[in-house]
Amino acid sequence: MSVTKYSERFFALGFVVIVVLFAGCAVALIAFSGIELWRAVQPGTMLTLTKRFDVILDCIAMLTIAMAAMELAQTIVEEEFEHDSKLGASARARRVLSRFLVVVIVSLAIESLVAIFKLLHEDPARISDAAFIAFAAAALLVAWGVFIRLSHQGQARGD
Repeated sequence: MSVTKYSERFFALGFVVIVVLFAGCAVALIAFSGIELWRAVQPGTMLTLTKRFDVILDCIAMLTIAMAAMELAQTIVEEEFEHDSKLGASARARRVLSRFLVVVIVSLAIESLVAIFKLLHEDPARISDAAFIAFAAAALLVAWGVFIRLSHQGQARGD
């Protein structure tokens, strides 16, 4: 067997491990979120309404990260094991980057909302910290749009 075949198998095994770990982390976060949600809504628990709200916001944050981990695992599987040979290298790179950025931008937007709600109750003076997260998500969205536009223009010109 050639060195190329060994390296392909080595990297494929590495991607399998990464996908399994991403999925495992996502499942663990989903389970933790479910446990915390049960704690927040359980009538016998002596929690204030504000504390229940904070626990539910923590659940949303955990689920957001779980969603990102699952999406990244799915993207790796589709890109590394289900090759779409019809797409060129630039189109594949644009698709992978776009899928990744969607997850990051949505996650940042959700996290900024969670942070805003939490900081409104805990420390309103730090609300600007949460706003910076929202501005980062907006900046990434604008940069992604510019990237897509420029890459489509480059592809139309044949670059």
